[in-house]
This record gives sequence, structure tokens and C-alpha cells, in this order.
Amino acid sequence: MVSDTNPPIVQDDPASAFADLRGEVSLLRRAVEGLTAERQNAADYTPTLTGLSSRLAHVEELLGKVTESPAMRLTPENLAVSIARASETARAGDRESLDKAGATLRTSIASINGIVEHAWAADRQWKQLYWTGGGGLFIGAIGALSILHLIG
Repeated sequence: MVSDTNPPIVQDDPASAFADLRGEVSLLRRAVEGLTAERQNAADYTPTLTGLSSRLAHVEELLGKVTESPAMRLTPENLAVSIARASETARAGDRESLDKAGATLRTSIASINGIVEHAWAADRQWKQLYWTGGGGLFIGAIGALSILHLIG
């Protein structure tokens, strides 16, 4: 319950009661006039609030675009999967190049091995020919000496 600090004074004189009432009404009137003057002197914030509203609408539009962007949908797991896929794609091209280079290298080595084996075979054939020719010449010379020795 609210208690008044100034309890009402009981007056029996109606003229003084009306005078007090007149003072209170006058005080109330000045207060209301003061509030009206303050309201008239208050700044008009309508243009500022309109500008803020349009800027907030623009910011809201931009935030909508940001939230819809693919980067915002990336979680660490999605990012890891994307990185793994990109690395597999990059390595697939490298793997293909390495496979082609390996096949070319194997073909070249086989060709070189064929040339070397052919050269060794030709060298063996010449050596066999020399030995056979030398052996035939030696046997022929021995045979001729033995015929000459028998004849003579």
C-alpha cells in the first residue's frame, strides 16, 4: 500500500480549498504545457530510422546470400571429402602419366635387350666361325704335313 508523505490537510474553508485546487490545476497545466513543448522540440528521427531500415534490409539480403553460399555448407567432414576427391583426381592424371612412362621405359628396355642379345649372338657366331676356321686350318695343316711326311 502506498502511503503519502504529506497527508491531506483537512480544511473547513471552501475558499481556501478552491485556492489550493486552483494552484494544483495551474501546476498540472504548466506540467502538461512543458510536456507538449518538449514533444515539439524533440528531434525527428524518421529519416535516420528509414535509412537504418534500408541498410538493415540490405545487410539481411547479403546475409541470406552468404548463408546460401556453398562455402557455408561445408563442414570439416565435407571439406575433408572434397580434398580427398580433388587429390584423387590430381593423382589420377599423374598415375596415368607414370603408367605411360613406365610402359615406354619397358618397351625401350626390351628393345635394347633385343639389340644386345643380337650383338652377343653375332659375336658368338664370329667366335665360333674363327674357332671352326682355325681348327679346320689346323687339322688341314696337320693332315697336309702327315701326307707330305708319308710321301716323302
